[in-house]
Amino acid sequence: AAAGGPSEASGPASGATTGPTPGPTPGPPAPAYAAPASETLHYASFVNGVQNPDGLIRWEQDGAHYRLAVETRVLWFRFAFQSTGTLTERGLAPDRYEENWRGKVRATRIDRAAGVVAFESRGNQVPLPPDIQDRFSVFLQIVGWVRGDPTRYATPGVTETFHLADTSDVEAIQVQYVGEDDIDVGNGQFITRAKHFVRLPRRADDKRRVEIWLAPSLGWMPARLRQTEPDGTQIDLVYRGVSGEGSGR
Repeated sequence: AAAGGPSEASGPASGATTGPTPGPTPGPPAPAYAAPASETLHYASFVNGVQNPDGLIRWEQDGAHYRLAVETRVLWFRFAFQSTGTLTERGLAPDRYEENWRGKVRATRIDRAAGVVAFESRGNQVPLPPDIQDRFSVFLQIVGWVRGDPTRYATPGVTETFHLADTSDVEAIQVQYVGEDDIDVGNGQFITRAKHFVRLPRRADDKRRVEIWLAPSLGWMPARLRQTEPDGTQIDLVYRGVSGEGSGR
């Protein structure tokens, strides 16, 4: 669950990337990871263009460990996601991922010593694959790579591959850079030249679309996140402001 899009009539929208999505272009070896400074970013939240209570992304790191928390509300339901782990030269190494949906917590433990991903809520585990991220750490992994070398994503089509853990499974995914957009953040203000990334379909019938826009003016932190569900429901988070220990910019 990441984000969805308001219409022009009911909320902010971004300029759309036009034309067909380029085919995957394998990138060079990943650059050094440049972690952003700790901060809390606030987002306007929309469901199918209707504004809901605001959401936030809380990012904390001390140079060795990190905590990423994402919170939003849909109607009167609170959704919270948390990823914790260590920081390495290659980026985030999550060790625990939690989802809190309507007051019910589900968790996944990534145990590198034992070489397993354990789904605590289901009581099963699978072997630990390489390049493991969870549903939200993957966003901050891309943030750090863009911060480390923005020129890596100069040409649409550059594609990154991950293994992604949620609370029930691990799957291989690809995230592709598709171009730049300007993001309308309301009150006549725009965030310009945000880099637009899309998770590619995982299979032929995959109708869920996940997108993120990373903005240079925000230290490459997200200006917008959008998730479109198979039934067409869109959940959208659009940047509003920041508070925290440092700007990282």
